Amino acid sequence: DHAHDVKRVEFERMVPGEGLAKRVERAGADIAEDDADRTERDIVPPLKAGAIVLADRYIYTAFARDVARGCDRAWVRDVYSFAVKPTVAFFFRAPLDVAIDRIVSGRPHLKYYEAGLDVGWSDEPEESFTIFQGKILEEYDRMVSEFGLTVIDASRSIERQQREMRLLISQHLKKRGRGRAY
Repeated sequence: DHAHDVKRVEFERMVPGEGLAKRVERAGADIAEDDADRTERDIVPPLKAGAIVLADRYIYTAFARDVARGCDRAWVRDVYSFAVKPTVAFFFRAPLDVAIDRIVSGRPHLKYYEAGLDVGWSDEPEESFTIFQGKILEEYDRMVSEFGLTVIDASRSIERQQREMRLLISQHLKKRGRGRAY
């Protein structure tokens, strides 16, 4: 039972010969249900208590990932309609080659779904991953204006990114009368 009218998307069980689009939608709906539970448990109560909630990889990650996999944009927005709209959302944008290098250099190998191998763009994990990440980046770029995401240049040093983010959050908190962000 979801206290905040969380939409549950139910699909019949996977059937042999089921198309890719249906499987991708089913997986997206399953992840959305997990995200709804996390929202209800970890985000809404602190917000109701007046706390500030910081969330990494919030709904925009799901939007970008699911649309990149071929889900209908409107369908994805509807599935995640339970989500609390953030007051401020940041998009740490890096050029595709930089983002791919950062991700690949930190892993011994790419996982099947992480590489987008389930979608069938390529049988080669690295090539599939590059295509998938390119589609995700395109979708994030579309969402900047749609959702008012604040873009931070992620090709700069972590220290510079942190300073910029802290400054933006401090300015926002001062406008809200919450003091200073650290």
